[in-house]
Amino acid sequence: HRATRSAAATGNPPSGHFELAMTKRKRKAPEEDGVLPGPPPKKVRVEGADALVQQVFPSYPEGFPRDAPKGDELNALMQLDFRGKVHLVTGANEGNVDWTALNSAKVLGFDTETRPVFQKGLMPNPTALIQLATEDEVWIFQLLPVVGVSEVTKKRLQAVLSSSAVKVGVGLHEDYRDLCRHHFPSMKSASGVVDLQDIVRPYGLRSTGLRALAAMFLCRRIAKAQQMSNWGNAQLTQAQIWYAAVDAWAGWKLYGVMRSLFEESEQWAPPRRLLITDG
Repeated sequence: HRATRSAAATGNPPSGHFELAMTKRKRKAPEEDGVLPGPPPKKVRVEGADALVQQVFPSYPEGFPRDAPKGDELNALMQLDFRGKVHLVTGANEGNVDWTALNSAKVLGFDTETRPVFQKGLMPNPTALIQLATEDEVWIFQLLPVVGVSEVTKKRLQAVLSSSAVKVGVGLHEDYRDLCRHHFPSMKSASGVVDLQDIVRPYGLRSTGLRALAAMFLCRRIAKAQQMSNWGNAQLTQAQIWYAAVDAWAGWKLYGVMRSLFEESEQWAPPRRLLITDG
């Protein structure tokens, strides 16, 4: 426990690793672009009270909590660990990116990092990082000047992000909106987008952030120590790099588990085409 809590306090990866066993079964092909999530939960009148409407939630998988653990219960969980390859991509080494692997991936965990704004009323800073994850590799692209990737690489990134490959994560509309505002002004839509929150929205869960979902469906804890760090630094720390990699890979891992649990439900939220607005 001491080692685990120390890792949580510093944001550094723990010494141990884990593998989450999953039952393999035949997968359906991703739905075509433009298909919206399933119908909303039904509403029925409560007997004896015509004016009162009660929400009726779909059947929920047995053995999984409807709320994330907190406090000591959360701290007792093993920390989520990624033990694949992490590629930090800058303008100096962008020629080494394996675009074949990225372009051929059927599912990509997707996340971004932005230098936080601590003063109320200020506009958000430009997106500093894009993270893309497969089962055993994560690419972290630095976007800001001085060390950031070139416009050529940004165009290739835009092609990946707007393609039909499934991109999974949490809060993706905001991520896409901010990327388009500062880096990809010509990208107005993206195909194959799956926000993990949409998958569980019909079930009335109390918490649906990435860390809550990881605790509920992976039984793992995601460290938050680096969340508010300076992502605009040209030289990222090892703790920042590890944090960014885990955040993107967690989306990839969660999608596999949640798909096995919810895909047969009428409420399943398939990949869809996202229209990117500035609102």
